[in-house]
Parts: sequence; C-alpha cells; structure tokens
Amino acid sequence: MFRRTLPVAVFTLTLATMPADAVATSPSRPQAAPMLDPVVEFVPRDTKDLLREAKDLWLIQEDFTGALAKFNQAVELDPEDTDARLQRAHFFEVLSHIVIEADRKKFEERARADFDRIITADPESMIAGVARDGLTRLAGEPLIATKTVRCPAPAQNVHGRANALYGARRYAEAVQEYGRATAACPENSSWWVELADSYYELEDYERARTNFVKALSVDRWNREAHRYLSDTYVQLDDNESAVRELVLAVVSDPTYEAGWSALRAYGTAMGRKWSRVHGDRSTVPGNADGAGWIAYDAAKAAARRTLAGSASALAVEREAVRAALKAASGGAGPFWSMLARAERGGFLDEAIFLHLLDAALGDEYPAFRETNAARLTSYLETVLLR
Repeated sequence: MFRRTLPVAVFTLTLATMPADAVATSPSRPQAAPMLDPVVEFVPRDTKDLLREAKDLWLIQEDFTGALAKFNQAVELDPEDTDARLQRAHFFEVLSHIVIEADRKKFEERARADFDRIITADPESMIAGVARDGLTRLAGEPLIATKTVRCPAPAQNVHGRANALYGARRYAEAVQEYGRATAACPENSSWWVELADSYYELEDYERARTNFVKALSVDRWNREAHRYLSDTYVQLDDNESAVRELVLAVVSDPTYEAGWSALRAYGTAMGRKWSRVHGDRSTVPGNADGAGWIAYDAAKAAARRTLAGSASALAVEREAVRAALKAASGGAGPFWSMLARAERGGFLDEAIFLHLLDAALGDEYPAFRETNAARLTSYLETVLLR
C-alpha cells in the first residue's frame, strides 16, 4: 500500500503536501500487461490533473492502459517532476506483481529506471529516500521482516474498497470503509495506519493521532505509523515529538530510507546538525574510506574463519569494524569517521546495526532492538542528530 510519497509537513513550511498513493486489491489471477507505450494524442495539461486522472483510471476503473497513458503524459509534460516519476514508478512496481510472468521483468525495469532517475536528480532529498525504498522492494525480501496478520476474506474485500477510495481522494468515504476493515481485523496494524492517514488527509489531526497511536499499540515497530505520526505532531505544533517519532521510524527499520530522509529534513529544519553518511565501498584511488573497507573485508573474512559458527553476526562485525578503524586511523574518510565517533561515544553496536545491516545482522536485529531501543534512540539523537 503506497500512500504519501513524502512527509507532508515541515516546520519551515517549505515542503508542500504531496498526493497520496494507494494500491488496488490485486486481481486473483495474473493480468495481461497494459501496453508499455500506448499510442495517445498528447495534449499538454497540468501534471497534478494528469496524475489524479491516472489514479482514477487505475484504482477505480481498473483501466491500466489508460492509466499508463496519463502517467506517461505527466512525465512528458515535466520530465523533472520527481513526484510524477515516483507515482509512475509505483504503478510499474505494483503491476509487476500482478501481470503475467513473461511481463514482470519489463515492469520492474521501468520502475527501477524511474527510481534511479529520482535518486540521481537529488540524492539527499526526501523523495530520493522514498525511491531507495522502492529499489529495496524490487531487490527482494526485506532484511527486517514486518509483522503480518491474516484477515478474514470479507475484511479484505472491505479493505480493498477503502484503498480504491483513498487512491481516488475520496477520504471521507475511505474513513468509513477503513473503519469497517479495522473493526473486522483489529490486529492488522497497517490498516489502522491507513484509517489514521485518511483522517490526516481530512485535516482531522486529533483523530489521526489517536489512530496512529492505536496502530503502534498493535505493533510498536510499524515504521509507517511512526513516520506519519511525526507529520501529525507537526500539525499539532509538537515538533519535538515529531522528531522523536522519526527516530523511532528508523529504529523500527534501519533500511527505511524514507524515514532517514525525513529525519534529516525535520532535524535540520530545527537547527540540528546531521552527520549520517552513506558508505562508499569502492577502493579506487581518491576514496578516503577505501583503506578502511579493504581492512574491513579482510578482517571480516578472518573473523568468520576464527570464530566459525560460535559467534553472532554482531561479534563478527565488531572484529571487522575495529580492524577498519585501526587501518583508517589518521586518514579516515567520512564513513569510517562516523563509525569512529560512534565507538568513542560507546555506541559501536548500535552503529553497526544502523549503518552496516546485512542479511545476517538483519536476523539478529529484532532481538537487539527489543533490549536496546533506548540506546539506538540515544545514538540517533545525540551522535547523528546533534
């Protein structure tokens, strides 16, 4: 279920509310693909109108070819409109799951192309974070599993209608249907998020907050609930709580790039200094972190041999990171400097999970998160966001 493309409130009011997305209930059998390049007469129009028409054709009328034509027109009208590209990428991604197998790869490639274009245009923007999450979904299973609930078929049908109404911006009607869905399956945290978000779109922020909190009472690590609750706190003039919710969104899932991007934007809007960096793992001349990565890879391989199956993934990472920090001392680049600050502050384990998460660490992270949530939060608030 794709909803807001970006966080919709920032303290400086420089960020506009972005249209929400929704995904219609998938058909029960694979669908024939729409024409990837439908032949239509292009008439220049406003991109927002074209995107609204695209979602109506897609979600309400289930006219995929017509919807694609509108998405294409929006992108052609303004190739630099990253929101138009993002919504088209979501469309391609969703269709890649419901078309016949022979067409799946084509739609995945189209989605990746739009996501990559968004990231290249402005790598540090919030919308780039959303696009990175799209690429992560296309890459396969997530590193951090989300809580899933099997809901009765009648509840799923009601939920599908609610999704379609939300996508068509008929929020008052969506509230009614989401209310029925959550009543029929109250353990589904994501459905409470969707109900809350519908109230948010109606500017009923108190009810939105109540339902986001309800979602978190069902699943305290629902990353979208934390992120969207943050927007709600901004609307309620509680900016400190807004930043705290974004911190918890990242703690919920360190691979959640939309959460990271929003935390950076909200934190810096409040005058805080942001010090998270992405790790460039290349060892080519000129990469200041190259020596650290060479030492890290060698030490990690050695630790795996030495510790064999007796050690946790975290223990192996500690050995590798400390070797990298020793090799890079005195000339570390931005990534290893960030890890060195974490170690000096006593947050090395937290930094490893947040910055070096892989499949092995991902298996261990939920248990670590349960016992070290306060330390993860403190690291984000005092070292990365000062």
